Amino acid sequence: MIILTGMLTMQQAPAPSAPAAVAQTAPAPETAPRRPRRICENRAPTGRRLEQRICYTPEQYAAMVAAKRKEAEEITASGNIQNDATANGG
Repeated sequence: MIILTGMLTMQQAPAPSAPAAVAQTAPAPETAPRRPRRICENRAPTGRRLEQRICYTPEQYAAMVAAKRKEAEEITASGNIQNDATANGG
């Protein structure tokens, strides 16, 4: 019985040191990098009926919008806009 009591005492001694080690590893999830926010849209690519979900980072989306805006301004500034009345033959 004395041996059993001694063994139980030995088992309880390491228990307080274990939570201290766990407490030191707790801040790890806070330092994990967060995923960047994405801008997604559904599109049906040319020649397809089914839409696909396409996602961009905010920087990629801003660059795409700027490129499309610049292209549209160049088209309208060049004066090569088709007049619908002449296209129909009237």
